[in-house]
Amino acid sequence: MLDGYWCKFRASVVSLGLAMIISSSPGGAETLRLFTIGAGDVSGGYYASAQAICEVVNRAERGRLRCSPDPTQGSIYNLNALRKGQIDFAIVQSDWHRAALEGTSIYAQDGRFEDLRSVLSLYEEPITILARRGAGINRLADLVGKRIEIGHPASGRRATIERLFSAMAFTSEKFAKVIELSSSGALDELCAGALDATILVVGHPNARIGRVLATCDADLIPVAGSKLASALEGQRDYSQAVIPKSYYPELSADVATYAVTATLVTRTTMDADIVQSLVRHVLDQRAGLAQRAPVLKDLDPQRMRRQGLTAPLHTGAKAAFDKEGVSDTRPSKVLENERR
Repeated sequence: MLDGYWCKFRASVVSLGLAMIISSSPGGAETLRLFTIGAGDVSGGYYASAQAICEVVNRAERGRLRCSPDPTQGSIYNLNALRKGQIDFAIVQSDWHRAALEGTSIYAQDGRFEDLRSVLSLYEEPITILARRGAGINRLADLVGKRIEIGHPASGRRATIERLFSAMAFTSEKFAKVIELSSSGALDELCAGALDATILVVGHPNARIGRVLATCDADLIPVAGSKLASALEGQRDYSQAVIPKSYYPELSADVATYAVTATLVTRTTMDADIVQSLVRHVLDQRAGLAQRAPVLKDLDPQRMRRQGLTAPLHTGAKAAFDKEGVSDTRPSKVLENERR
């Protein structure tokens, strides 16, 4: 059923073509260029971000550019589709952004995605464990023996969870039940009592998580501990983070965790003019984007140019950041290492 849905949706998107050029008048004096942003589940932060970005671009570039958010299964799907030329831009987790570029981990067989290019960084994505109160889950180790949900195989969060579990020496046999759902489906099942916990990789504040905390008798569980800290020490993909208590009235304290970053990427062949326009409008309309998608409320130009970005900046993105006076503030030694 799900496969049929994606096939039908993909057919409709492919019909748009890759950055199609369509004459907007009989004389062809003006052209409308179409492009897609591969996002994620329609109820998630990736889709909300892509939708918000498309809205500001479409309003500013009416009659010239037309951006469409594309609901997908997540980062892994997005990177594969981008490599195949099925989408024009993609929002992906920074850990799988790096792995795809370098041809490591799950991309070892595919090899380096050498045409991958960074566009901008969006927001921090903490690993987020929601657990049913009464399930006896107060820390990461307490997931053992419980009914848990870990995401679709094509999602970035699933791949990140598998890395997390590997670090903790968790195997599927250690759990009472392991379920694969979309993030929205997982939250519904948690509220229905069919799950003890779900593990998400999402930006905050998140409206659905807020509703679950307020109405479904659930808690946020810290992702911490000496064993995990030791396993992740030295790994560039994860940074220590907190989910602030100010984001959700139900929290009595900040929740410690680790985070990756949501990044927007494309290919070298993407029209530099389109990339530059997109970045310029995102920089100009940060306040409007935050109103459309609260997960974008902390956009900072300096972080947007560098945080979580492993692939080189697309030439169009670099031109937009340079024009707005947003320089890369990292040490020159780091930049030189990236060029090698």
